Parts: sequence; structure tokens; C-alpha cells
Amino acid sequence: MAANSTTEKTASTSAARKITTYDLVIGILAIFSLIILIPLYFGKLPSSDAAVLITLEDVLCIVFLFDFFRSLRLAPKKWSYFLKGGGWLDLLGSVPISAFAIFRVARLFRVVRLLRKLTGDQLRHIFTRRLAQSTLLFTLVVALLLVFTISWGVLLAEQYAPHANILTYHQAVWWAFVTITTVGYGDYYPVTPVGQSLAVILMFFGLGIIGVLSSYLATTFISLQRRRSERREGENEKDEDDDDDDSSSRDAELAAIREELAALRKLFEERYQAR
Repeated sequence: MAANSTTEKTASTSAARKITTYDLVIGILAIFSLIILIPLYFGKLPSSDAAVLITLEDVLCIVFLFDFFRSLRLAPKKWSYFLKGGGWLDLLGSVPISAFAIFRVARLFRVVRLLRKLTGDQLRHIFTRRLAQSTLLFTLVVALLLVFTISWGVLLAEQYAPHANILTYHQAVWWAFVTITTVGYGDYYPVTPVGQSLAVILMFFGLGIIGVLSSYLATTFISLQRRRSERREGENEKDEDDDDDDSSSRDAELAAIREELAALRKLFEERYQAR
């Protein structure tokens, strides 16, 4: 029993070391990319609306391709990762062809398999290990999900309303990006109560994004400044130690010279007295 518990604890600890916030974000994006395919192939979308989702799908493929090369670079054994570790599945899932999208499930299964081995404390440690980076990553992912889901909801609420100016999904996505970034051009805006309620959600979340980005940049600059200060203090301490070493060596040399002079003086005195 003790051996089994020790083995399980070791496995969960190794899983906690392997999985990171970045892996969780990639898993969420894999789910999102599979959801995008549903309206593309089972819904009757206008060509302009389908073009927006296809563009988003291509961008996600670039992210997945970057993740493949990152995993390949970090893998201690390249061929082992590619053949046995699911690398070939990651590569196929990065191809911007809908038939290969199913291979993205492999990424999701790996994350889920590792998460099942983690305890609550270990999962909390993953999020708090690099809190600023984790918050930034999840904020950007949630912002992406909100833009494309809320814009869809606004389109459904607005497209048949009187005096509406958001009539296509392309216009709705453009309005969502403008709103969440707090730019507010005013070229498109919702006129229905449902659309305006969704707009409020985007506005508040946009303010949160600005706060998170500002905090992350401030934390990064403070960390860099602290590292520079510590490096300078270390160099100053090293210089002081070198100065102390130099002064000690000079004192030792002077003492040796004094001893030699005293020995020569004694030798001269002995010879002078002998004469």
C-alpha cells in the first residue's frame, strides 16, 4: 500500500512538472477550434461570415504549428516525441485543412490525462507559479472567446431588428474588437436590448484587459529593474572583495620586503663588526 501511494504521488508530481498554464491554454484553443468547425460545416452561413471563421481557423493553425515546433525543440528526444509522443498528431492537427482538424483532439486528451493525475494543490500551484503570465494568457484567451461568441449573439439579436446596422458576422466581429479594446469608433452599434446588454459585458471586460496588461507590463519592468539592481550590487560586492584581496596582497608584499630589508641590514652589521 505504501509503495502504491508513493508511486501515485510520484506520478502526480511528475505530471505537475510537465503541465503548465501554456498547455492549458493550448487545450482550450483546441476545443475552440473544433467548435468553430460546427457552424462552418453544419450551418448555412453566408460567404462573408464563413470567411471570418475560416480566417480565425487559419490563425489557430499557426498557433498550433508554433506549439508543435516548441514541443519539438523542448523534447529531449526529438524522434521519440514525434513518433511515440504524439508529435505527428500535433503536426497534422496544425494543417489548415478541415479534414485534419480532428487530430487536434490529441492535444486535448494529453492535457486531460495529465490533469486527472493532479491534486487541487498541484493545480493551484500551476496557476500561481507564474501568476502574472498565467493571468495574461487566460485573459487573452477569454477575450478571444468573448469576441467571437458575443459577436455571434449580437448578430442573432440585431440582424432582423429595425434600424439595425450590424447585419453580417464580419460587422459583428469588427464591432466586438472595437468595443473590447475600448476604441469605440461608433460605425457599428447594437440597437436591441439584448445586443446592448452583451455590449456592456464586452465593455467591462475590455477595461479588465487594460488593467491586466498594465499590471503585467509594470510587473515585468519592476522585475527587470530588480534584476539589474541585484546584478549591480553583486558586481559592487565583487569589486569590494577584489579591492580587499588587493590590499591584503599589498600588505603581505610590504611585510615580506620589510623582512628582507631587516635581514640585509643584519647581514651588513655582522660583516661591519667582523672587520
